[in-house]
Amino acid sequence: MNVLIFGGTGFVGKNLTEELFTNGFKVFVVTRNLQKTANDVGSKAKMVEWDNNSPLSSISELRHTDVVINLAGESIGNRRWSNSVKQEILASRIRTTNAIVTAINDRTIQPKVLINASAVGYYGPRQDEEITEIEESGQDFLAQVCREWENEVYKVQNDLTRVVIIRIGVVLGREGALNRMIIPFKFYVGGPLGTGNQWLSWIHITDLTRMIRFVIENQEITGPINATAPGLLTMKEFSRVLGEVMNRPSWLPVPTWMLKIAIGQMAEMLLHGQRVVSNKIIDAGFEFRFSKLKAALENILGA
Repeated sequence: MNVLIFGGTGFVGKNLTEELFTNGFKVFVVTRNLQKTANDVGSKAKMVEWDNNSPLSSISELRHTDVVINLAGESIGNRRWSNSVKQEILASRIRTTNAIVTAINDRTIQPKVLINASAVGYYGPRQDEEITEIEESGQDFLAQVCREWENEVYKVQNDLTRVVIIRIGVVLGREGALNRMIIPFKFYVGGPLGTGNQWLSWIHITDLTRMIRFVIENQEITGPINATAPGLLTMKEFSRVLGEVMNRPSWLPVPTWMLKIAIGQMAEMLLHGQRVVSNKIIDAGFEFRFSKLKAALENILGA
């Protein structure tokens, strides 16, 4: 089965390529820089060059695509959210997704399934309520980005293509958010962000890539899917477990005002959480390998 991945050079994309390749899929990664992508992804995927502006109909390799996976978009955590950065965060997602949807609708590519990334940020700031896929989106910036991104995906009008949107929590692995979170713990000054009472919806990278493969292989799954581990914790509890696994204290919280000075409006993403549950994918038969945070961190950090 041929799988075409947009955004395949990032943390999730590289791990997903490994998961699919290991399980017999043929993987193609779309890139604007063939040499750089070859160095990032290695020899397990075939590179497909695209400038992110031309119609996808210009690429002959797409004709036999069975699965399209779209992870592409400007990172939300690398820079302070100026107005121009916020515009690029949204535009980068809409631009690639529109090209994919257009190619599917005009039958340039005819995949059996389109799997598009989104995020639990779709739901906006929530308190203690458990959030399933039927909940409406929030009203903050990240919720707006996710909502408009998902709306673009649902413009697929080809009855041959199943559409699945995966709303992803904080992905834990040897790259990504965890690398930043452990830095203060290494210097014995770790602790929760803000009050610590906000929920942190997380998932181990292995379970996320396995979940995407599970979606490919189970045709009854459609629509939005929450990708979060069952063992959800508050930020305070997360920090305590992380400190325990690293054998470091977790006594020094980062005050809200300090976080806002350090990273600006992006602090809202860290100070407000969601208690997002993944019942839909579990009911479909998916089994997590890492449902508890301590086991997940021990696996990643080698504790």
